[in-house]
Amino acid sequence: MGGRLQRIARLNSSVSSQPYTMGGVNRTPLLIAATLAVLVILGIFLFVRQRGTSTTSSASTPVTGTLCANPPAAATGLTNASVTALKLEDTKEGNGPQAITSNTVQVNYIGRTVDGKEFDSSCKTGRTPFEFQLGGGQVIPGWDSGIVGMRVGGVRRLIIPANLAYGNRSPSADIPPGSALIFDVELLQIK
Repeated sequence: MGGRLQRIARLNSSVSSQPYTMGGVNRTPLLIAATLAVLVILGIFLFVRQRGTSTTSSASTPVTGTLCANPPAAATGLTNASVTALKLEDTKEGNGPQAITSNTVQVNYIGRTVDGKEFDSSCKTGRTPFEFQLGGGQVIPGWDSGIVGMRVGGVRRLIIPANLAYGNRSPSADIPPGSALIFDVELLQIK
C-alpha cells in the first residue's frame, strides 16, 4: 500500500509543477493576468454600484430635492366626504432605493386641507426636511401606509381620509376635526 501512495504523490507533484501549455506555449501567465483583470473589473463594478445606491449623504451636502423649489398646485374637486380611502398619486417616480416599513426616511412635504389651504410645510424658510421611522406610529397612519414603496427621489401625493389622518381630533386651528388631508411628499433619503 505504501508504494501506491508514493506513486500518487509523485503524480500529484509532477502535475502541479507542469505549466499549462497549449500548442507548446506556456499559458500560465496569461491565465493569471486574465483572472486578475476579471477580478479588478468586478471590483470596480461593485464599488460603482455601491456608490450609486448609497442612501446616506455627507454632512456637508444637504439633501434638498425638488418639491420645495417647484411646489405642485393644490388638489381640486375634493371634499372631506368624497375622500373615503387612502389614494396615492406618484407625480415623479424616484430611481433610488425603495422605502419599506421600519426604514428611517427623510422627506420634504407640503400639507393642505381639501379646500387647498396649506397648514404645514417643511419647505418654509428656516424649516428642514422631516425625518421619521416608517410604521413606527410617529406620524399619522396615512403617512405610514402612503410612503411605503416610494423610491428615493420620488414625489407622491397622499390623499388621506380623516380616519387615517387626525380623525375628530384637531391638532391645530388650521385643521378642523374630521378633515381629509392632502400631502405632497418627496422622499429625500433612507437612513
